Amino acid sequence: MFFVAYLIIAIACSSITIKTLVGYSDMKIINKILISLIIVFGWVSPLIITALRKCHGVNPSIYSAISNVGYTLLGFVFILFALLLIRDIIWYAIYGSARAMGLDGWSINPKNISVLGYANLIVILFSISVCIYALYQGGKTPEIKEVKAETNLINKDTRLVQLSDLHINRTTPVSRIHRIVEAVNSLHPDIIILTGDIGDDDVSSVSDQLNALQYMSAPYGVYASIGNHEFYNGLSSWMYQYNKMGFKVLFNQGIEVINNIFIGGIPDAHTANSDPSLNVNFSHTLAGSDQKQYKILLSHNPELANSISSFNFQMMLAGHTHGGQIFPFHFFVKKANQYLSGDYNVNGIKLHVSNGSGTWGPKMRLFAPSEITVIDLIKK
Repeated sequence: MFFVAYLIIAIACSSITIKTLVGYSDMKIINKILISLIIVFGWVSPLIITALRKCHGVNPSIYSAISNVGYTLLGFVFILFALLLIRDIIWYAIYGSARAMGLDGWSINPKNISVLGYANLIVILFSISVCIYALYQGGKTPEIKEVKAETNLINKDTRLVQLSDLHINRTTPVSRIHRIVEAVNSLHPDIIILTGDIGDDDVSSVSDQLNALQYMSAPYGVYASIGNHEFYNGLSSWMYQYNKMGFKVLFNQGIEVINNIFIGGIPDAHTANSDPSLNVNFSHTLAGSDQKQYKILLSHNPELANSISSFNFQMMLAGHTHGGQIFPFHFFVKKANQYLSGDYNVNGIKLHVSNGSGTWGPKMRLFAPSEITVIDLIKK
């Protein structure tokens, strides 16, 4: 169903972009065909890459090259489509205002082919510049986001570091994982938290990346909840791999870790509906806890924040949204997620939604910087 819906969107966006760029142009037909093919390939590249990844025997270097080119092109055509749309709204508004004032607006008429050609060229060049900037933002080491919370429930000050949405796959540079691990360890966390979508590929295809990730260390351990992409890529394999790496997967269960802090974790809310064994169970998650503990819930998806007020959690840590990742996709993500990014107070519970430390699809970020979150719990 997802792929059918995406294909419909891809066809619609491709058609609009092609019509705008070459439909009113007198350029040579061969150039029109070439531009159209680039636009169509950009929009359908996720479907091609997904199909290619499932093929056995594909050379890893060839796959990585196609994946990187395809997803970068997807980011470009998305930004191009958005900028063309914004430009045309503003352009028609200006033209309409000029006509309403009785001015001769042919020189700024959106149907003036010569003016449209220059306007299209400017948008294309600007889109390329934005893509270069977005690639830089997506590839750099995540920013450090600080969250502080005072409470009289803990015995002493405690530091947690949260990673979310790394989306490790076979195209993820090992050097990037090393940089992130070094950044995490330099923060000297007491506890490390992983809130899902750390893995996004077959476990067997990312052994080098996971070997690098394993160098994360905290004296009181690494605790993880599961995201939807671990589910898509073999839930049992990823849970086994995390446990093998020494990460404690919290799957409808919780544990007192240190300083009267209780950490519980639940399955991803979206994938929970696909199998009864994946259902979220807050009662099981809280088994063994008591009212005097500071309780933190790990949930990949933040949408359950409204459902936990009766379970006496003090904090919820989540990810999933990527903060929108590439503007203006923020507006669509916000439509689907009440809590998009940052800190919220939900019925007295402190909720932090991480932008994530990686990317999905295009290795780009635009006005949604990746982050490593430091949560300092301070004894009141």
